[in-house]
Amino acid sequence: MRLEVVHEGGRYAERVIAHLLKMSPESVDAYQVPRSLPPVLDDAAEYLPAELGAGDVIIAVNIHPEMLLEIPNMVAGVATRALIAPIEDPNWIKPGLAKQVTQECAHRGLESAFPKPFCALEPATPVIQEFCETYGVGVPTFRFEISDGKIAAVEVLRGAPCGLTDFVAEQLVGLPVDETLPEKAGQLHHSYPCFSSMAMDAAFGDTIMHKSLFLLRDRVREALE
Repeated sequence: MRLEVVHEGGRYAERVIAHLLKMSPESVDAYQVPRSLPPVLDDAAEYLPAELGAGDVIIAVNIHPEMLLEIPNMVAGVATRALIAPIEDPNWIKPGLAKQVTQECAHRGLESAFPKPFCALEPATPVIQEFCETYGVGVPTFRFEISDGKIAAVEVLRGAPCGLTDFVAEQLVGLPVDETLPEKAGQLHHSYPCFSSMAMDAAFGDTIMHKSLFLLRDRVREALE
């Protein structure tokens, strides 16, 4: 499965690209688009890479709203089968824009997802399920090997596309298995650190970073159980 990542730069995008390349070095293309653009674009396609559409899945990380809305139209009829636009900050994609892009994708026969945050991605449709399985991305899922009351090994079946889940898994090896382990995983979440926003999100009534933290902690607890 081939991926195309369209982004405006920044450390979060760099982490996602690096992690995906680690999973499949020959199957990921990344394109950086302009960051400082006017609110209204005369031709959004002008700012998108002309070769876009060769990948099965396009991942759009914090790009201009009009560019995001243009992607389904631009890639209709080529190789692309799904568009994923993660939301790590409440200001990245407003609900109205997500609804518009979803409708455009459906009209063009594309799957779409707007995970908030990216590590909350669920394999709800066939192509996105294939993406999650191929790249090991999505809601953190662990398998623990326990020996003598300690974590002997951790397998990450799915995790954050920024690499945070893998980092936490490595640090858990050797720790004693007790009720404090999920909390220790939460502490490691801050050590990597997570780049999700600490701004209040109206839909959650909390921050996106806290959702990422709680998700990780809960999945560690579930794996232990």
